[in-house]
Amino acid sequence: MLSEETLRALRALDTPTVSNAIESFGVRPRTMGHADARIRCLFPELGAAVGYAVTFTSGEYGPGEKRTHAARLRLYEAVGRAPKPCVVVQQDTGSRPLSACFWGEVMANLFRRLGAEGVVADGVVRDTEAMRAAGFKTWAAGTTPSRGDVRVVDVNVPVSVGGLSVLPGDLIHADPNGALIIPREAAAEVPAAAKKIMDREAGMLEFFRSGAFSLEELRQRYYS
Repeated sequence: MLSEETLRALRALDTPTVSNAIESFGVRPRTMGHADARIRCLFPELGAAVGYAVTFTSGEYGPGEKRTHAARLRLYEAVGRAPKPCVVVQQDTGSRPLSACFWGEVMANLFRRLGAEGVVADGVVRDTEAMRAAGFKTWAAGTTPSRGDVRVVDVNVPVSVGGLSVLPGDLIHADPNGALIIPREAAAEVPAAAKKIMDREAGMLEFFRSGAFSLEELRQRYYS
């Protein structure tokens, strides 16, 4: 588990800077480890979420299929027991993933009470103003007015959301730019690596805005 100090430092960073810092460790290809544009931040004013993933898959009940609360209760229990902070990650594996809606006012308030910061989902949500008021940080594919006939399928299993493969316990970092996984083996070193990147970029921006800027000087400073 990461220290509170490291978690605070990670929360203060934006995901592009975290992504750049991860690149510096060479632990995965640049093309991996982040969700694509299908997953968007719905409440950017709530800020970044950092936490250990609790995963689940969902779908819809078929015609005449008996409803059961067993899997839903397993999800609640998993979030309640999970290391904190935690972020719920949902993959909708049903036939209508942009219709069946698990998240709304009631679930946002319940999961906040269970200790979750928010959710990263490839499906849809509703009651957006109430979810915002609950302070439940949300990344999803969009919104819908109806809950459909949603059901929880499985809990704490590998999932994929927006091209991002997530295992239970993975460290999630998400902000208005999107969501990614911080590799555990590099997580404690990310804040220091990010500081070096931000310092370098600040110097570049200062140069770009200065009277000393020219393409020749750019070539000499950064590409020679």
